[in-house]
Amino acid sequence: MAKRQFKGYFETYRVGDESFTVEIRLSPYRRTTSLSLRKNGFVCNAPTRLPKDKLNSFIIASIPKILAKVKKKPEPIEGNDVYVFGVKTHIEGFGTSDKTKRNRLLKKELLPYVSEMTKEYSSIMGIKETYEVKVRDCRSVYGVNHRKTLSITYSLNLVHYDKHIIDSVIIHELAHHFVYGHTEKFYKIVLGIAPDYWKSRKKLINHIYA
Repeated sequence: MAKRQFKGYFETYRVGDESFTVEIRLSPYRRTTSLSLRKNGFVCNAPTRLPKDKLNSFIIASIPKILAKVKKKPEPIEGNDVYVFGVKTHIEGFGTSDKTKRNRLLKKELLPYVSEMTKEYSSIMGIKETYEVKVRDCRSVYGVNHRKTLSITYSLNLVHYDKHIIDSVIIHELAHHFVYGHTEKFYKIVLGIAPDYWKSRKKLINHIYA
């Protein structure tokens, strides 16, 4: 059996004001061209027969698209500037305060709002029971409905988002009053109250606060 022949080399490309080094791997057995970003940098896999000008054009066009996808998500807190309900707000001394003090201040903003809106949406959704509302510094979830104790815990991180986005989380958790899992019936309830739920969810996941 003939030994497969592969060709590999590094090339530097200028995109805008930045330069990027790309490891190019050519194979006579490959039919498609792809560019990926790995820990050690960009890697392009391409067919050996692909003309150099087309390879270069593909890489230059693909680099901005890949960078846009992996672009660092904005931070809700930068020194004394803090996103509160989707609005970047300057709070003097916030950046130098300890975590406990900062969380206490943010909780003071969020708790009254989620308490009021949980009560309001409960009425809209026909929930007769009264839920106890809590706010905690949760990182892995936005909210948890404890149906047995009739309490809902919201993530303190929600304070950074626009109120419309927070409302989508409240509606989501209240929908669990009727359906435990994330079934078609569950989302039918959610979308009946928040038709643009998926739009809000996308903003939540992508850290788009406003």
